Amino acid sequence: MAKLFAVVVATVPDYYDYKKQHPEHDQDQLAWFRQKHEQGILLCCGPFFPHDGTGLWVIQAENLEEAQEIVNSSPRVRDGMLADSARIVEWQVHIGRDRFIAE
Repeated sequence: MAKLFAVVVATVPDYYDYKKQHPEHDQDQLAWFRQKHEQGILLCCGPFFPHDGTGLWVIQAENLEEAQEIVNSSPRVRDGMLADSARIVEWQVHIGRDRFIAE
């Protein structure tokens, strides 16, 4: 059975400069988000406010290792824009789980 994982992400300090120089990066990341969402892997995502390069992704995976592989496939990781402080934790939803996973 798939588990839910909360991925608390942070970008590197040079992220905003990088994306100005590489506008395709955001397009690639958005395409990745859409693909993972259509596959049922990415359930929701978005930045924290005010926008400072941090945010949250909620993904489904069988285990922590698979969740790490999913995150590592992101253009943010590929392009070196995800900070080492990004954190992946199993999320045990008690109320509202049916909104994410049909059991």
